Amino acid sequence: MKSVEDIINSNLNLIESMVEGNKTDKEIAAKLGISYSTFKRYKSSNDELKAVIAEGKDKKNQVVEQALYMNCIGYSYYEEVPTKVKEEVLAEDGTTILSKERVEVSSVKKYKGPDLAAQKYWLNNKEKTKWRDDPHGVDNAKKLTKLKEKEVEAKTSPI
Repeated sequence: MKSVEDIINSNLNLIESMVEGNKTDKEIAAKLGISYSTFKRYKSSNDELKAVIAEGKDKKNQVVEQALYMNCIGYSYYEEVPTKVKEEVLAEDGTTILSKERVEVSSVKKYKGPDLAAQKYWLNNKEKTKWRDDPHGVDNAKKLTKLKEKEVEAKTSPI
């Protein structure tokens, strides 16, 4: 019988892909056939397992970051759109002999324009000092605090 260490070490690639697939620690432990508490304990003490889990999470974050970026700049995509098509067969005298409808699915190219909220979020997080809502807010708050401290000192100190 394999030890827990052997089970985990032989399944590091599987663990990484399950982390990327948004599986919980409980689901990962169950898939490996070990208890959740054992997996948690091993996870806290094994640097290689920690690194694999961090890598899986990092890959998920990169996907989300790419999606956010695409929302910032706008993108084209294809959407399947159902369309009703009506067919009529006419007799020689012009009357309808047969009328039937069918649905055709066609691929339509669409464009999603840039999203202002996504752009603001991106810039506020990537270039904090340059793009935050109030770039001088922290400095002003510090100055105001110092002024208030001096004011309190002046009121409490004997003359």
